[in-house]
Amino acid sequence: MAAALNHPNIMAIYDVGLDQHPPYIVAELVPGESLRALIMKGPLGARKAVDVAAQVAAGLSAAHAAGIVHRDLKPENVMVTPDGTIKVLDFGVARIEAKPAAGSETVTIAQTVVGSVVGTAAYMSPEQARAEEVDHRSDQFSLGLVLYEMLSGKQAFERASAIQTMSAIVEDDPPALDRPIPAQLRAILERCLAKEREGRYESTRDLARELAWLREHFGEATIATTGVQPAVAAKRRPVSPAALVLCAVGGALLAWSIATLGRDSAAIDLSHYRLTPFGTAFDAQTYSSWSPDGKSIAFLAWNETGRLHLYVQGVDAPTPVQITPPDAVLNMGSPPFWSPDSRSLYFRCSMDTAPSGLCRIPAGGGAAVLVQSNVQAAAISPDGNTLAMWPARPEGDGLAVWTASPPEGPRRKYAPMPFQGTQYYNNPAIGFAPDGKTILLCVALDTRGENCWLLPWPAAKAGSVFSNGLPFSYTPQFTWMPDSRHLVFSDSTTTTRPQLYMMDAKRGRYWPILAEDRPATLPSLAPDGSRVAYTSVLSHSDIIGVPLGDGPIRTIMGGSRSEQRVSASPVAQQLVYVTDRRGVQEVWIKSLVEGWERPLLTPNDIQTDGEPAQQFFNPVFSPDGRRVAVSAKSRSGVHLYTVFASGGVPVRATSANDMEFCATWSPDGNWLAYSAVVGPAPVLLKVRPGSGEVPVKVASTYGPAAPVWSPDGAWIADHDQGGHPLLVSPDGQRQRALPGDGGPVAWSHDSRTLYQVRGGPAALFAVEVATGKERKLRDLPGLVPYSNGNPGLSAALTSDEKSIVYTVNRARSEIWILDGVHPPPPWYQRLMGR
Repeated sequence: MAAALNHPNIMAIYDVGLDQHPPYIVAELVPGESLRALIMKGPLGARKAVDVAAQVAAGLSAAHAAGIVHRDLKPENVMVTPDGTIKVLDFGVARIEAKPAAGSETVTIAQTVVGSVVGTAAYMSPEQARAEEVDHRSDQFSLGLVLYEMLSGKQAFERASAIQTMSAIVEDDPPALDRPIPAQLRAILERCLAKEREGRYESTRDLARELAWLREHFGEATIATTGVQPAVAAKRRPVSPAALVLCAVGGALLAWSIATLGRDSAAIDLSHYRLTPFGTAFDAQTYSSWSPDGKSIAFLAWNETGRLHLYVQGVDAPTPVQITPPDAVLNMGSPPFWSPDSRSLYFRCSMDTAPSGLCRIPAGGGAAVLVQSNVQAAAISPDGNTLAMWPARPEGDGLAVWTASPPEGPRRKYAPMPFQGTQYYNNPAIGFAPDGKTILLCVALDTRGENCWLLPWPAAKAGSVFSNGLPFSYTPQFTWMPDSRHLVFSDSTTTTRPQLYMMDAKRGRYWPILAEDRPATLPSLAPDGSRVAYTSVLSHSDIIGVPLGDGPIRTIMGGSRSEQRVSASPVAQQLVYVTDRRGVQEVWIKSLVEGWERPLLTPNDIQTDGEPAQQFFNPVFSPDGRRVAVSAKSRSGVHLYTVFASGGVPVRATSANDMEFCATWSPDGNWLAYSAVVGPAPVLLKVRPGSGEVPVKVASTYGPAAPVWSPDGAWIADHDQGGHPLLVSPDGQRQRALPGDGGPVAWSHDSRTLYQVRGGPAALFAVEVATGKERKLRDLPGLVPYSNGNPGLSAALTSDEKSIVYTVNRARSEIWILDGVHPPPPWYQRLMGR
């Protein structure tokens, strides 16, 4: 149970010894004072009470998700730390108190069975008081009683004895509060205190969300529910009947107008929707782009040889045409886009002199030419004269948009930029508005998370679209509506799959317009704005085992959900990996021998400002198999944590503000080396986890795969700037290049061989470290190593040294067209009923 209760609002349990004499518990030392001590000083302010209740509900939600009911929630079991963090104590653990609080007579029996009473009388639910079976909704009632007491300073059902108190809980209603509180808070309190559990919240997560929302919008709620006392009416002259009629008509007209305009302008009329499959010729096609003349759609797809190419298909045509040459090297990360005259296409490419370049090719096919180098995302102005770019690697003194007029000309930095920074992650998106007056940039910056900025064109002072950022897991990928105000974009949260939204860039609002049972991503609007092409995703990733000998390749974990970023324990037949099998990304451990699986970390285990983690990256076992290092993305960025493999509280490995990915342990378990973005360039760093020391730079490296420390400690295998394997000594003084590509690597246990899963075409190689000689062990047709992020490719040798495990993508995605999308009508059209 201790491993299941990892949450910032729950006291951490580190160890339990029930078979010892005497029994013991090693728990987190929580500073501060109990909620009981605060209430004894007087009722809490409504805002403070909501904050406390929201944090308690968040902790209970995590416990309930793990199948654990507290059964004894009361102010004595809630601690308030000096920084305001709330900690819930004593989950299912009896505690002897020398002097119980008045009115808190405790009735406890060891086992929770029907017919037994467990809990503190004043904070029991009706079902507890009736000795009935309890579930998570019992804790909701107890939280309602605690919330009532915080607001009133008194217990809701205070009586002379425990028996009388329990009877009142079952039969009576609590006294009305003698203070004004927001209507939303009153509704939450009444629902928590419903006598029948069916009247409470079906999920405590819903309760936690409502309290968190009220906490964030408390000022609005208070204003909305605290009125001003009416003044004493003064004497007035008599009003004529005609004036009364005019007032009545005017009032009715005003009420009708308010009601009409008050309807949700973002409401979607699904009756006009029509979904049609469009691009289905390949197993996987994505990144669609509608031509400005509306006649064709371009997209990227992997052909039958496994190579990525650019295709064009007429809107009314049955099949696509490949327009890139057979030897072209295309890059993912941003969609292709058309020239304004629909005669040519731009796409990300790799050439010898520009591994991250932007190329142009005629729409009918032909030779591709390099337009600009070092480009991650780009867009062209409606007049075709200007190219706006976001570099793949920062240039100059920090992150910025760059422009080139004409597109092939020298680039100039956009100034003034609305932000400063040296690090970004995910795939940024950029695009000119149809009127050519604005550039929208969406990018995830270092510790500031996702946001979008409107950059005037020509350059002038810019501003953010969303003042508080965006609560999404990825950077929005967008497409402009013809009105140059609204956009359609795709994104996901920690609890929802990617779907399509509409954004009002002027007001900073957004709302969903399409939610399917499969991810919907990467939209592209037709010129008239009524049709949107998008990628409908059926893909999932599996973890496979490839024998070093001639045995069959087997799928270790597969299904309709994604399992990825796997690492193997060096000392046991266990794997640690990232999965979304329960709808959100979690870190799990699996035994290959005993067959069991269990979660190690969930998003609620790592929270920033009350929000759960959004993604996990590359968990990896320590050499002794007792700990796991993992990176987690939250609103504050991507940071490295360590946690015991048996469960516990994750701890930050560093105190730096860098973007920290893909850790690997030193053989003695005292150091972690990891990939990081420090300033404008990726580097390999090392640090003693939890020491508080400043991370030490080992080397400048680059690549899509995770670094791996050799078992003998002599080398760290990473990749050079060209994406080839590179051995670096832990002190950074020596480097050695090895043959290979950017695929993931794994060491043999004797450190004499470096295995690599290569991607083009897929094959398993073994490289002799001493000589650099390589040999192919086996072909892996169609089994290209995969990760949904960069860096992130990983491979590992199992503890029996018989197999390499890594992730593959079972790719299946199609281009679909949604008809019937329109921006909200202006106010005068809504007033006229249009």
